[in-house]
Amino acid sequence: MRRIKWFMPVFFGLLTLLWVLAENLQLLPWSYFPIRKVLMQYSGILAMATMSIIMLLALRLKPLEKLLNGLDKSYRLHKWLGISSLVFILIHWFWTKGSKYLVNWGLLDKPGGKGRMLSSIDASSFEGLLHSLRHSAESVGEWGFYVLLLLIAIALVKKINYPIFLTTHKLMSVVYLLFVFHSLVLLKFSYWQQPIGWFVAVLIIIGCWASIQSLLGNIGQKNKVQGYVESFHFYKSNHVLNLSVGTSKQWPGHECGQFAFVTFLGQEPHPFTIASMPNSSGSVRFHIKAIGDFTDRLNASIKVGDPVTLEGPYGCFNFKSKTDHQIWVAGGIGIAAFTARMEALVNAHQTCSVDLFYCTQSPDPIFIQYISSLAKQANVKLHLWDVNKQGFLNAKQIIEKSMNWAGSDVWFCGPQSFSSALQHAFDELGLDKSKFHYELFQMR
Repeated sequence: MRRIKWFMPVFFGLLTLLWVLAENLQLLPWSYFPIRKVLMQYSGILAMATMSIIMLLALRLKPLEKLLNGLDKSYRLHKWLGISSLVFILIHWFWTKGSKYLVNWGLLDKPGGKGRMLSSIDASSFEGLLHSLRHSAESVGEWGFYVLLLLIAIALVKKINYPIFLTTHKLMSVVYLLFVFHSLVLLKFSYWQQPIGWFVAVLIIIGCWASIQSLLGNIGQKNKVQGYVESFHFYKSNHVLNLSVGTSKQWPGHECGQFAFVTFLGQEPHPFTIASMPNSSGSVRFHIKAIGDFTDRLNASIKVGDPVTLEGPYGCFNFKSKTDHQIWVAGGIGIAAFTARMEALVNAHQTCSVDLFYCTQSPDPIFIQYISSLAKQANVKLHLWDVNKQGFLNAKQIIEKSMNWAGSDVWFCGPQSFSSALQHAFDELGLDKSKFHYELFQMR
């Protein structure tokens, strides 16, 4: 999390520094329209650079995942940058169109002159060519802005269902390419001969490549394998589907705690935590909670032998620790990551003691028996927490039942609100923030 928190101020700081070096701001007249002119360029640069990084992050590249410490962190940065780009684009729109509206409404005096006249530009030069395209670039940018507003609204409003979000989100690549044309034509020509222009050019090249890969359907393509529904069982009391996918040994393997995108025929991909340890058979198991339109229908819509595409594995929730004791906290279907790890511990030498707190609102007797048996075999101390009877688990209750909690690593998988509450409580109790491990499993 620290890495993505540092990225944005460093990235925007670098862009700002390069832009300041390219502008002669000390000679800038302190009146509205001269300031408008430079801030149009500055906001446009920030918006374009940000969108270029967004396009790159959308590709789910393994090197970037490792750099950012997990695909969940990459997607969170993707979201933050998306919101930032919207802010920059709104500012850019204000300086371009908003200022014209203020003049029309009589709130601003129209500036005298027309700036640099076309007669001062060689029409046969490259700069002259760009100048001749200004009107088209402005129109493309304006309409692209309106489309982008709609797409970002769809992305941020979680009540809009996932298939619509996923389909419309693909149009972002088209909008980005429209903004590339807008930027290439309207960016101040002198910038291209300075570091700010070179940096923006590199980002645009990367963004164009990423956009084309997205439009061609190549996102995560190298990480995909074809499989089939091997078996499944539905636990009625807690509405959990235990799904096993066979891959005929094509699956590259995974670490306990990682997840994969699962695609059934005619459906969109959904991320699910892998609930089984790595094995030589290529079989991958998932625990899938019925909590939405897609997962509610899944048990009734699949049958053994149905084709399935797996993409992954992703994630850095790997249980690696130098401490002698770990505390695991599973909220609901978050238990999936821990079943995988317990399976591995049954067949491996355990180097540390573990307390597992499994919180559930709808305990299924058969599923609980499975978890209890697995924990016993893995030498993991299980604390079953029935939320309906015992209320929500808190940090104080955890440390009362767990020895040497201050020297432990805490591994959490569950709802975001539960994670935030525990993080805050453990922070107040003095636990080092680096010892609380979790994934940002909200991909939207």
